[in-house]
Amino acid sequence: MTELVTLDELQQVYGIRLDSETMRVRYASLIKASSNACQMWLGRDLGIREVIEYHDGTGHARIVLDEAPVVEISMLAVSSTRDFSKPLMDGRYRVDPATGIVTLYGLTAPIGMDAIKVVYTTGYDPIPDDVKAACVDTLQLMARRVSAVAGGVISRTMDGGTEQLETTGPTDYAKLLLRPYRRGMVR
Repeated sequence: MTELVTLDELQQVYGIRLDSETMRVRYASLIKASSNACQMWLGRDLGIREVIEYHDGTGHARIVLDEAPVVEISMLAVSSTRDFSKPLMDGRYRVDPATGIVTLYGLTAPIGMDAIKVVYTTGYDPIPDDVKAACVDTLQLMARRVSAVAGGVISRTMDGGTEQLETTGPTDYAKLLLRPYRRGMVR
C-alpha cells in the first residue's frame, strides 16, 4: 500500500524530531503501519494505480466507477457478448473525475452481466493534507504504544464513567478526517 506521509514531512511539517538513525528506522516502520491501518479502514489504496472493473449493463447511459478520483480512463468497452476488443472512442463518453460517474453519449449499456469493461487510473498525487494528518495522528498513537509512555494500553473515560479502549486501527480523529475518502461513501 501507498505510504501516506514521508519521514521528511514528519520532521518539517509535523515537528517530530528524528535525531538518530534508530528513530528514523522506527518511524519509517510506523509510517508503513499507520498508512496500512488508515487505508485498510478506507477499503482502498489512495495512491495512483490502474484499476480494471466490469459492470453490469442496466440499459442506462451512466456508470458509477468504484474508485475516485479518476485520473484517466485508458479503455472503456460496452458489449452484450462481452467482446471488449472494440473500445469506445473518447467522444462517446465523459467522466466526472471527482465522482467517477461515466456518461455514455449516443448509446446505453446493454442489459446483462459484465457488459461493460473499464480500465482506468485512480488515486491521489499528492496525498491530500487531511489524509496525511490522519496518518500522523494514527502514527503518534502507535508510537506511544511501542514506547514506555503508554505501556501498550490507551483508553479514555466516556460519559457515564465507562472506559473505551482505542483499537489498533486509525484513531477516532483520523477516522473523522478519512471519512470522505472511504470506499462506498457517497462522494
